[in-house]
Amino acid sequence: MYPFGSLPNNVVAFGDILRREYGFAIGPTELHDASRVLEMVDLADESVVRNALRPILSKTRENARIFDQAFSKFFFPRPPGMPSLQRLGGREGGEETGQTEKRFQDGSGVPPARLEREGGQHAGGATIATLATEQPELVPALFARAGYSPREAEAIEESPQVGPIAPAWRNAARLLVRRLHLGLLRRWRPAAKGPRFDLRRTLRSSLQTGGEAITARWLRRPRRTPRFVLLIDGSRSMAPYTQTALQVAVAIASVTMRVEVFAFSTGLVSITKDVRRAAAGEMRSLHRLQHAWAGGTTIGRCLRDFLRRFGGRITSADTVLIIVSDGLDVGEPDVLRQAMSELHMRSAGVVWLNPLAATIGYEPSAEGMRAARPFITTFSAANDVAGFARLSRLVHIRL
Repeated sequence: MYPFGSLPNNVVAFGDILRREYGFAIGPTELHDASRVLEMVDLADESVVRNALRPILSKTRENARIFDQAFSKFFFPRPPGMPSLQRLGGREGGEETGQTEKRFQDGSGVPPARLEREGGQHAGGATIATLATEQPELVPALFARAGYSPREAEAIEESPQVGPIAPAWRNAARLLVRRLHLGLLRRWRPAAKGPRFDLRRTLRSSLQTGGEAITARWLRRPRRTPRFVLLIDGSRSMAPYTQTALQVAVAIASVTMRVEVFAFSTGLVSITKDVRRAAAGEMRSLHRLQHAWAGGTTIGRCLRDFLRRFGGRITSADTVLIIVSDGLDVGEPDVLRQAMSELHMRSAGVVWLNPLAATIGYEPSAEGMRAARPFITTFSAANDVAGFARLSRLVHIRL
């Protein structure tokens, strides 16, 4: 299934065809993620390769619908009268492949100028495989059209923005924080009013009034303030919903300081400082996200990385974990299942905000969602401020 002789060349050429002929928004990040995921799957299984590349290279539902047709057309072309294996570079080394190589070497085949002009547009057959084998120095020129200028890469990988939010978002976040009662602390604290009389502080204050206990002092057990940890899926499939997820993070940060925010795709990056500054009224651009934004999705591996790097410091019985993701995962389901199990045990609750849950008739049938579902305490959607305000009535945690 290698029209262009080697796996890296095929990934680049296939991405170029999707971008130029079908309008996919594909940049260097997507190609890098596609190459990484192909290292983890069985390349001998065509369906596994197809299913692994689809969520990485497809940004919208329309892209996903077109992807299978483009994949088959690129890797398995079947022109009349020519078997696919011979056209795909002669994987079996047949007679036709050898004749094609000979035609190219003696100059009677397709000229290099035409190969350079057409290399990024279609599967050129055995002559391209021969070029990659016999004259590797010409391969960079052959795939020049599959590259991207710095201006194109910058446009495709534009950094997301976070900034001040509307008062309605802040009010919804305040309702959510008030709704999450984690119980009371064990220690009694001084308070203006409370159920327990504080004899010691009352006697000490009476020294200022000549021994007369004029003002009584009280004790109470304050509520445990929850810590919020938000994990925002920044993969390509979440692109229409990431701005809303960032608004949710800024809204929570505007009403409580006990919040940590992370972005993930195939890597994990903390964006807490930028979110807190946005909550204070600044407009922030999220730079240096690298593999945590606009790529594929390996939810299980990112959650495991979160537990390894931050789990011991910010996860406890007071932590409410909020994951914003559509659950489309190309990683191992067992890794996601184990990570979710540990997060479930080490937190007060796991809230999963899936934007697709607002779709009528939606069922969490994706493999990633099926692996994570048993460990989720609240499953909902928050695609706008009304949905975020409704979350305060739906959320529940373990006391």
